[in-house]
Amino acid sequence: MNVLFHTTTAIGIAVLLTDTNAIEKLNSSKKVISTGIFAFAVGVISHGALDYIPHCYPINSKVDAIASLIIILAAILVSNKKYRLIMALSFLGSLIPDIIDLSPGILNKLFDLKIPTVCNIFPWHYQQYSGSIYTDDCSISKLNHLLLILTIVVICWCRKTDFKILFGKNS
Repeated sequence: MNVLFHTTTAIGIAVLLTDTNAIEKLNSSKKVISTGIFAFAVGVISHGALDYIPHCYPINSKVDAIASLIIILAAILVSNKKYRLIMALSFLGSLIPDIIDLSPGILNKLFDLKIPTVCNIFPWHYQQYSGSIYTDDCSISKLNHLLLILTIVVICWCRKTDFKILFGKNS
């Protein structure tokens, strides 16, 4: 699945898992750290689930990578300082499978490098477990992408108080 969809999912994960009310009451960095670790783990699991469902790649890979990097940097920079670790770990968890399995090959191709590549670690990157569609019929993929985006929007809307605090003033 395009990186933008994993990036968007990471935002939804951070909003879903961050209980800003509990963190504010406890004034606890332990709660921020534990939430960040949990967001990382959920990010890795969500990556597998998203790669497993049937999907095409509707976004050009260069545009996808650049737009994702901009969104990640912007989201971390505008997030409340107290919650930046949660945001960063959510993004990292959502992207680490691609970073580990796919980035050496991509970097070799883009920059004519000779970085050694190894077998994929994450099973959803094996062809038999991947939901990548290799035909021209991407209608189910479009539906899956739409449902994913709607799910993230609903999560952010239902947890709008936490969303506003996560991306509120930097205190």
